[in-house]
Amino acid sequence: MKRKFGSRLLIFVVFLFIACSSEKDRLITGKWSITHEAVGGSPSSFWFKGNGIVIAPWDVDSYALQSEGTYDFIDATHVKLTMNKGYYQGNAYVFEIIKLEGNELVLGGAYEILHLKRTNE
Repeated sequence: MKRKFGSRLLIFVVFLFIACSSEKDRLITGKWSITHEAVGGSPSSFWFKGNGIVIAPWDVDSYALQSEGTYDFIDATHVKLTMNKGYYQGNAYVFEIIKLEGNELVLGGAYEILHLKRTNE
């Protein structure tokens, strides 16, 4: 009896985790523009694709640069960006997801909080 209950609980937890991660993927998918000047510079936007790819373009000294990588939800409140190509190649960043609702995304980084708004580009 205990074994049946334990396996059912495990299956429920697995399904709950899958449901939560797919909901976050659905909510974060799209293009997001930073709504304020970031300290020390940061991408002007983030484009989270549904397949786990993130693209981060920005301008530095009149040059258009771009990085591309992957994103993963590492727990219920954190997302990890691993940059594989471009300016920030080889870097990984973990952001706290402070808010992810509708057209508003707020990410807490190591040095500041990034406020983003969904764009229709």
